Amino acid sequence: MAVCRIYLCTYRRPQLLPRALDSLLNQTFQDWICELHNDDPDDSTPKELVEKITDPRIILVNHPKNLGATQTFNLVFRKVDEPFVSLLEDDNWWNPDFLEKMLEAMEKHPEVEVAWSNMRMWQEQENGIWKNLQTSTFPLSIKEPYKLWYFPHKHQILGALHSQGAMLIRNKNIENYQVPVSTPSAIIEHVRERAYNYPILFVNQELANFAVTRSTSRSKNVVEWGVSQFLLAANFLRYMPLSEENIQLIWQEFRSKKVIATPTLLWSALLYPECRYLLHKATLYDWFVFILKIFKRPIQTYQFLKFIKNLQELQNFLERNTKTSMQKSTKFKFDET
Repeated sequence: MAVCRIYLCTYRRPQLLPRALDSLLNQTFQDWICELHNDDPDDSTPKELVEKITDPRIILVNHPKNLGATQTFNLVFRKVDEPFVSLLEDDNWWNPDFLEKMLEAMEKHPEVEVAWSNMRMWQEQENGIWKNLQTSTFPLSIKEPYKLWYFPHKHQILGALHSQGAMLIRNKNIENYQVPVSTPSAIIEHVRERAYNYPILFVNQELANFAVTRSTSRSKNVVEWGVSQFLLAANFLRYMPLSEENIQLIWQEFRSKKVIATPTLLWSALLYPECRYLLHKATLYDWFVFILKIFKRPIQTYQFLKFIKNLQELQNFLERNTKTSMQKSTKFKFDET
């Protein structure tokens, strides 16, 4: 039995997969086993690559049909023999000391089940060259080498703290972290984070690399994205006790976004009685933006409401886990960086 089971998930990335696999083979910590999951039954590249490498630790798993991102990533969160589990996505890659440093962090924090490191961001150019963006996926000003994060945090209203491509998970309650199959791929991390046992651990080192590719498999459906943001926010704000000052700060943040997000707050208040407290901080301009959006895009509004009804399983998951995590919460500071 190895110390860590790695899941390398790939879908039609023959030009990037070798880089990801090389980063695993070059780890300073070598006591691992890898399941290489190929989600395109018609793609023979993963098989050819595994046969060329001839490393018995790498097990090729060809899916009989395309499962999609959500179902494929759910395979990572199954009970296995190894004490630790990690996910390596085909477009990202790890630094040689990723596993070594992450296991070291877990040893120092035995109470933690989920840890992740910072990631350096790279952008794919038209000529195939990768440009170092000189920034990280977690650019907040943190000085400590390790930081424990507790639920809830303001960034979890619409987003996520951790990056699944740079995480290490203790194989303890891992099966509880599978998300509903209906979860849109763009918010898998956001939804899963509602189910984690807290605190989770941030390792403040760039131990992995995040690829901003020229093409993506993520949906460009604006209605799906709008519903995703609504479900995340509403199921956070339903159970989060907030001061008047905090409520005002939330409105200010939603107003200041590149695409004004205040309609999400108004939908939350209108569709969930527990969120009605948001209304007394809404301005006439907030209502104007909300009503204008409905009248300008009536079909999208209809699709939005219909989409919500069709995602009952996801709603139940978010409601159950957000409420449970909130009840367990002992620390919350809205303005924390």
